[in-house]
Amino acid sequence: MKRTAKRILALVMTILTLLPAAVLFVDAATTLDLPIVYVVGKFEHIYDKKGNQLYPLDPPLGDTIKDHMSELLTAYNTSNSSGNWKIFADKIYDVIAPRYAPLVMDANGNPQNGTAIKTRPAPKKKTSGFKLNDYMYTYDSRRDPYATAKELKEYIDAVLAATGKSKVNLIGRCLGTTVMATYLTAYGKEKKVETAIFYASAFNGVYMMDAFFSGDIDIDYGMMQYYLAYGKDDEGGDFGTVHEIADIFSKLGLLGVGVNKVNQVIEKMSPYLFPRLVLAIFGTWPGHWAMISSGAYQKALAVTMQDAAKYAGLIKKLDKYQTNVMAKFPQTLETLRKGGLRVAVVCKYNSPLVPLSPKSDMQADGTVELKTMSLGALAADIGQTLSNSYLIAARRAGHDPYISKDLVIDAYPCQYRDYTWFIKNCPHGEYPPEIDTMFMEIFHSSTQYTVNTNSKFPQFVTYNTETKKIAPVTGPDTGADTSGGLNSSFFNKIVDWIRSFLQKIVGIFGSRVTG
Repeated sequence: MKRTAKRILALVMTILTLLPAAVLFVDAATTLDLPIVYVVGKFEHIYDKKGNQLYPLDPPLGDTIKDHMSELLTAYNTSNSSGNWKIFADKIYDVIAPRYAPLVMDANGNPQNGTAIKTRPAPKKKTSGFKLNDYMYTYDSRRDPYATAKELKEYIDAVLAATGKSKVNLIGRCLGTTVMATYLTAYGKEKKVETAIFYASAFNGVYMMDAFFSGDIDIDYGMMQYYLAYGKDDEGGDFGTVHEIADIFSKLGLLGVGVNKVNQVIEKMSPYLFPRLVLAIFGTWPGHWAMISSGAYQKALAVTMQDAAKYAGLIKKLDKYQTNVMAKFPQTLETLRKGGLRVAVVCKYNSPLVPLSPKSDMQADGTVELKTMSLGALAADIGQTLSNSYLIAARRAGHDPYISKDLVIDAYPCQYRDYTWFIKNCPHGEYPPEIDTMFMEIFHSSTQYTVNTNSKFPQFVTYNTETKKIAPVTGPDTGADTSGGLNSSFFNKIVDWIRSFLQKIVGIFGSRVTG
């Protein structure tokens, strides 16, 4: 009897001795309850050192333009009659640039005069039941992604200390994915991240930003009809301002004559306006340069940074990001994945871009192009389907499980074809609650989550903006016919289009919160 009691006691002591090691092993091997650090995409408000809001602009840009209306009209008429478009470009610059002057970074790409976002609160102490919004990482969107990534590392360390965990789950959205990509490039080997979700990503480049930094603004005439029928600005904004600016176009005589006249004016003014205006607004912001694709970087640099010697310090930071992150991150991510990092890529499509460039017919979520955010998906142009010849060849090659039922996307070429999801009809700024549920499932999974893990979240889903629900994509739908040119109602809609066009411009220039 005593021997049996001793054996039981010995067994209990052994279990108690091993228990801490077992608990640590379980924590390291499962993602069932790890803190989630969410790197936001929305640009944070920026203040001066006295606490006055500088960004977004308040009052809005439209008020400034309205105050200078007579000067702008006089300059336009002078340029239009003389053919010297530098006069009009100079006046636009003189009106707009001073509003952004307090936000301009120095020649090394650092904030000036104490401008900054509000202090980020310390991570709250919590040991279980982690949610998506527990640890929202905010940052100054102007700053060098490497500096922001270093602060993200410090924030993650603080979250780990507050929660007692050894790892976090990480999600980034839009501009936040550039910070996330930089963090994983610089600190990913520390293995403090269990699962990384890239949502509506900008880390692989945004063609609309390429166009602005390179001065390649050209309204796509062929895409205009489709945008008028299906385009939607989903990020809110100051509609009053947009309408005021649209009135300028009306008074300048640009509405009734159509797109060609607008393009002509843009083309004539571009050499005098875009390089210096971009530099005066966000051209000194390394954080925005992080959205310039590898293919456009050198041209954007040559156009915007014409005084390379003055901005040598800034250019050094831009080069570092382009060389180490933009050009290499897909390979870096794969190395980290092979080392144990779990990955998920969530994209959106079927929301047309504002037709600002020849690339505006690409599939997109209204802001970011599908090909870049998906790391390689092959897609038909907006409003079209993949050709029959392509579909036949792709299916023979075994792509069929990865071709969307609407025949718009082939996910097979994606870097992570089994870990990449596509949400149809969900504009860039929409946040479907059911997608948040999917994010939580991905984070809670004890193994790599795939497009086949849960039938509720297949690779291709469509979003209903009214019910806020998602459902599997089941077949093709009817799109606008853009092949026959513009219909008879085009000029009746041009005013609305100009307003939407200008709303996007105002958004990029920082008059509203976006991202």
